[in-house]
Amino acid sequence: MKRYLTSAASCILALGLFHLGASVFVRRSNLFLLEKTRAIAEAGLLALPNPVTQPPLASWEAALCGAIFFTVTSGAFVLASALVAPFLYRQGVLSRKTATGLHGLFLVGCLLSLGIRSETSPLLLGSVGAYLVLLPAGQQATGPRFKPLLFHALIPVILALCIAGTHLVLPRGLFSGFRDAFLFDNPAGNAVRHFYYTYTLFPAEAFKGMSQKSQVTVNVEGESPKAHSAIRRLGHLSLPGGPTDYTLKRGRDTVTLAAPGATRTVAARDFFREPAKAFRAFSATADPFGPLRSFTWFSLFTAFPLLFYLLFHTSVTLALGLFLPLPTAARAATVTVASCALLFVALLAVGLSQPDSTTRALDALARTKTHKATAGEVIFRAAAHPSALVRYRAALAAPRIRDPRLRRHILTTLSRDPDTNVVCQALGAMGQTKDKGYLIPLEKAVATRPQWYVQWYGYRAMGRLGWHQSPK
Repeated sequence: MKRYLTSAASCILALGLFHLGASVFVRRSNLFLLEKTRAIAEAGLLALPNPVTQPPLASWEAALCGAIFFTVTSGAFVLASALVAPFLYRQGVLSRKTATGLHGLFLVGCLLSLGIRSETSPLLLGSVGAYLVLLPAGQQATGPRFKPLLFHALIPVILALCIAGTHLVLPRGLFSGFRDAFLFDNPAGNAVRHFYYTYTLFPAEAFKGMSQKSQVTVNVEGESPKAHSAIRRLGHLSLPGGPTDYTLKRGRDTVTLAAPGATRTVAARDFFREPAKAFRAFSATADPFGPLRSFTWFSLFTAFPLLFYLLFHTSVTLALGLFLPLPTAARAATVTVASCALLFVALLAVGLSQPDSTTRALDALARTKTHKATAGEVIFRAAAHPSALVRYRAALAAPRIRDPRLRRHILTTLSRDPDTNVVCQALGAMGQTKDKGYLIPLEKAVATRPQWYVQWYGYRAMGRLGWHQSPK
């Protein structure tokens, strides 16, 4: 039992070191976002996030909580890969020298997957720390023990691969489907949604590609009306001072786009004819987080479930170890946790049953796609339903209402809903109506609401209605 507790403590320490690195990474990105949005506001433009939401960006709480997004994905993969060589060594399969070499090889693979750049250096240092803590050490088994190896290692790997394949089998809206089935209308699900939308969207914004950012800022060197016109067509914000995402310099016959670590020069004639095309090409070369995004996405479907498997397996083993010999407790924990994981995968595939009133309301909303004559009445009732999921779907369906006054009443009501997801979808639906009368409430929501996600939806809706930033 002592050896088992020591191994568990080493894993916790390794994951903690990666989380510390991830927290520094998130804090740096949060501070850059804070400086950039303050510069946008000082220029008389609508900043995203707005001044109400900006102060928490400077806190360590936002960094530590936002870093969980990276720790349970990329960090979990680093931990899982760092356990392979020590496990094989202790089982007597590899010598210490061979296991150490394999350990280092896995570390290099993780560092390359994260992207060896100055921007990702905190994550790289966290990975190195995790691997140093889990170096192959301790007593080696007298001979290879293949049965425990297959029983305790192969099962979780198969489960991780099974869950990884789930997103290929299920519909494209896997995450929204998971949220709708598990995270609506229950206290635990509401807490998870609130935590996610409060803390993880800022680091997600930081490691997006430049062309995917909510607000792209540019410093235009020199006076060039044509350059400013092209920037406006792109929807980018020209700032005279403060941190910006990139710099545009107009030459005699060329235009140069520059960001840290990347520069692209194109013919002025080509840039002004198709600025979006030139910027997309530049954005692809100026993206320091491309490997990190791919690594995080892959880890989400493999290492994330594997991490929870290890956590629950350890907890069950320690609980059963109070009454059973440790090897028996470990075997029982493997069977128990594997069975629960398979059950969860099945639930994820079929969804959970919902109350009859909720099911009937959702079915009625689905029928409004074909029965448009009664859509207004059905959506009106759904907008007042006690289920947040039904109100969310009502906001999705609201653009199908023919009566503009009824549609405005429903969307305005839902934009004040206590549930954040409902508000977001109501603002998004306003942008689909092509009614510029919604610009005033949308701008008010973006400027005053404290939730970043609400501001983001409102800002995108304003863009769909043809709104462009201009200094006040």
